[in-house]
Order: sequence, then structure tokens, then C-alpha cells
Amino acid sequence: MHRAPRRLLQLALTSLAVTAWVQAAELTKPNIKPGLWEVTTNPHISGEMPIPEDQLAKMTPEQRARLEAAMKAHQPKPRVYKECMTPEKIARGFDIDRNGDDSSCKRNVVSSSANELTLHDECSKPDRKTSMDVHFEVKGGTQMSGKINVVMTSAGKTMTVNSTVQGKWLGASCGTVKDAELEK
Repeated sequence: MHRAPRRLLQLALTSLAVTAWVQAAELTKPNIKPGLWEVTTNPHISGEMPIPEDQLAKMTPEQRARLEAAMKAHQPKPRVYKECMTPEKIARGFDIDRNGDDSSCKRNVVSSSANELTLHDECSKPDRKTSMDVHFEVKGGTQMSGKINVVMTSAGKTMTVNSTVQGKWLGASCGTVKDAELEK
């Protein structure tokens, strides 16, 4: 039960990492090679899960205790993904349904060059605030590294996810990989 939210968070962060890196292609047109990429994320989570008290109240005491213990005891492990970066995906970049039609979210491109990208996103709603800082470096169109720092606050609770990301181009063919897949 507790692995599913973490896996979803890790997959979202990996997709975010790759697409944030692709944003540089839209802004500065660096030589980013389309094809199969291997992306490794290493997230570290701290704080409390920002779950509103009314949702926690619906859990049994045992479910709530297991959730809290899982958050305290286990850091997510590094994950390796395969990502197929098509020319179309590169052309669309990071804004692919980033926040849907959510007008509470604002993006600030802090800096962008052929080799580096720094973004700051903020989403503010009455019951939740999320801020994200992204910094990536691209080398030769075939290597990338970066950091993603996300702070989520809701119901007086704050959770921080700090992730490092490494990516490398594996080849022009994506083989059977259609989008992003977690390696087993």
C-alpha cells in the first residue's frame, strides 16, 4: 500500500527531470540527441506527508501508524528508468500538461543556456503550496545531471523531496520503450 505512492512520486520526479532537461531544447536549442536515455534518480524525502487531517481521520489507527512509520523508516531507493526521447517530445518540452489549466501555478525560468537550465515553479492554492527548484546541466547532447528540490505544504505539514538526477544517451533506437519505463 505504501509503495504505490512512492513509486508514483519517483516516476513523476523522473519524468519531471527528463522533461525539465528537455525545456532547455525549447529555450536555447542545444544539440540534444533523440533516442533512448537512461535516467537515474536518487530522491531523499524529509518532513511529514502533507495529508489533510480529515483524510488521515478516515484511516484506521493501524493504517495511519504504518504510513507514518514507513515515511520515517524508509528513504526511496535510487531508481533507473529508460526514457524514449522522440524529436516530437523534445520539441514539446517541459510544458506538456505540466499543471493542466491550473492558473495557481507560475514558472520562472531563472537562467537558460545551451548547457544549463534553472527553473523555479510555484503553485499556491488555499489548501496547498508547492514550490520546485530545478537545475540541470547538459553536456554534448548525450549527458545530463541535475537536482530537483520540491517543497509541499498542506494542512500545516511540510514534506521536502530533494533529488539528484543523472542521464545518459544510450542510442538512437528506443527499441520497445515507448515513453518512460522503470528498470526491473
